[in-house]
Formats: sequence, C-alpha cells, structure tokens
Amino acid sequence: MKTFSERLIAIEERLKNWWEFGKQEYPCIVARALKDDHGPIPDTDDLARFWSDPDFVIDRQMKIIDNTNYYCDAVPFHYIDFGASAMAGVLGAQMEYVNKEAVWPLEFVKSIEESLEVGIERESFVYKTIIEMTKRSAAISKDNHFVTPYALGGPADNIAGIYGTQPLLMDMVTKPEKVKRALEHMKRLWIKAFNEINVVIELGDNRGYCGWAEIWAPGTTFPIQEDFSYMISVDMFSEFCIPHIADIADAMDFPFYHMDGVTHHIVPLLDLAMLKVIQWDPGPGKERLSLWYDFFKHILSRKKSIQVYGTAGEIDELISTVGARGVLVIVSDPTNEEAEMMAEKYGYG
Repeated sequence: MKTFSERLIAIEERLKNWWEFGKQEYPCIVARALKDDHGPIPDTDDLARFWSDPDFVIDRQMKIIDNTNYYCDAVPFHYIDFGASAMAGVLGAQMEYVNKEAVWPLEFVKSIEESLEVGIERESFVYKTIIEMTKRSAAISKDNHFVTPYALGGPADNIAGIYGTQPLLMDMVTKPEKVKRALEHMKRLWIKAFNEINVVIELGDNRGYCGWAEIWAPGTTFPIQEDFSYMISVDMFSEFCIPHIADIADAMDFPFYHMDGVTHHIVPLLDLAMLKVIQWDPGPGKERLSLWYDFFKHILSRKKSIQVYGTAGEIDELISTVGARGVLVIVSDPTNEEAEMMAEKYGYG
C-alpha cells in the first residue's frame, strides 16, 4: 500500500479535476476497508467515554486508521465526531448520549428572539472537548491523516437544535423577519466556527483539506447542509436558506452541498455558481443508484459534479447511464478483494 505522501501525490490531480468538473475517463472512487488481519479496535459501552474522552477517542481513531486499507481516491482521515448536532453543543446545548451512532442536543432557547443572544460557548464542555481532540489529532496528523471539522450543521439545523423544530417552523410563518435575523446570526457563527477550527487543523501542516465526507480538496472544504429543509417548500427554502448557503459556500474554497432525501430543492442550489458539488444521500430504503439516474443527469447537465454512495456492483451501470465526468462514488463497505478489483478496473493501476 502507498504511504500517505505517495497516496496524496497519486490522487490530487484527479480530484482537482473532479472538483472542477473536468473530463474524466473513469469515475473517481473512494473505498476503504479494515485490513483482513487487523488488530483490535478499542471499544467501550460507556457512552460518555466513547464520545467525549479525548484519550479514548484519539486512541480508537488512530487504531482504525492504522488498521485500514485505503484504495483509489481514499485518504486516511479523522472526523472529529461529537454527533451530527455538535454545533448545538458548541452553542451551549447540553448533549444526550443516545447510543454509539447518535448524540442529541437538549433545547434551551425559549424564543426565536433569544437565539440572537446565543454565541460560541468557549467554556462549555462540548467546545473544549472538541478543540482538545482536534488539537491532539492535528499534532500527530502530519503525513499520517487529515483532520476534519466537527459537524457544523446548517443555520436552520442549529436553530432547530437549540430551540426546537416545531417552534421554528411555526415562526417561519408567523415571524418570518425575526427568523431571517436569527438565521443571519447563525450563519455568521457558522463561518466563525469554520474558520476557527481550520486554524487548529492547519497545525498538522498537511497539503489540502478534508471534510466528514472523506474527499480530499486542495483548499478549504466542508459539506454544507440544511437537513431541516426536508420539512419546508422550495419557495421557503429559497427565501430562508439559500442566501445563507451562498454565503457559507463563499467562505470556503471547495464547497459542496449535502442533499439528504429531498430532490426538489435542487433547483435553487444549481443556480449557485460557487457550489461545485452535490452530494446525494437518499436515505434508508432508497439507496439503489438506478432510482436516481435522471436526477444525477440533471445535476451533471448543469456542470456540477456529484458524489454518490453505491456498491461495487452498481458502478458499471451508473457510468454507462450517466457518464464518468463529474462522478465520484463512495463505495459502501467493500471487502479488500472488491476494492483491489475496482482499483485495477477503473484506472488506478
């Protein structure tokens, strides 16, 4: 297997080309698998330790990296994972450890007006833990792995996390101007938090960046999202969310958008010139790529690249149907044998 530096040299031109929607003979592929003879991976049933003990988390993640084979365009990475709602914790929410897959914030803001008083709580347990884990991982990341920012959510996601989904939906109808001011405030906090965490990550002095989607980029990057938008119309999405998505995209070099199960919001997203990539995550029960070929073709026709999740057996039909240009597939749970065959078949040598 290639060293970290060799892997970076091998992938960077191909991924730069993908980010810019350049011509490509084969799709870009990201695949990783635990080594067949991998050693033990630290684990615990103590959820507080699993999520928030820096010693345990760093040890576990380094063991995972050391025991993983990376194929095609994959890179070793450490996602600073405090759950999908980590930003709510950074803003002061208490966090509930649900299981090893989820940590949820406990709402603490009583009105949309009160959300304007919320800021980054630098003395909070969540913030200090995230910063410590990021610093410690960055300190040992040089020529070993990329460190990714924690889950920053989206402005509406974060208001919903600290205030509640239902009251936010109601306020969008009854207090639209106050919601817009709150979203503007959250957007500014988002950009501030993004810039601050990248300063910490840059202590590792690796070339390029990586977000939780595990795709290398030559400049700053992150999967922008507004999962809250699943519950609102296209018109409301355009009115309340798109201006802030545009500003967040402008705050990084290689922005892309995480679409989670809702296709109709694609129209205003494709009009954002700065947005380079659409990531599609269809949700449980709708994973088969063939269900979404027309959707992929529509995105690609607008000269936006796509990142999709699929199995090794779906790639040939995907490419014969939509083409290879602009396509990156993150392969779900391949075996080492499958990953090696894909690397050989799709031009990775």
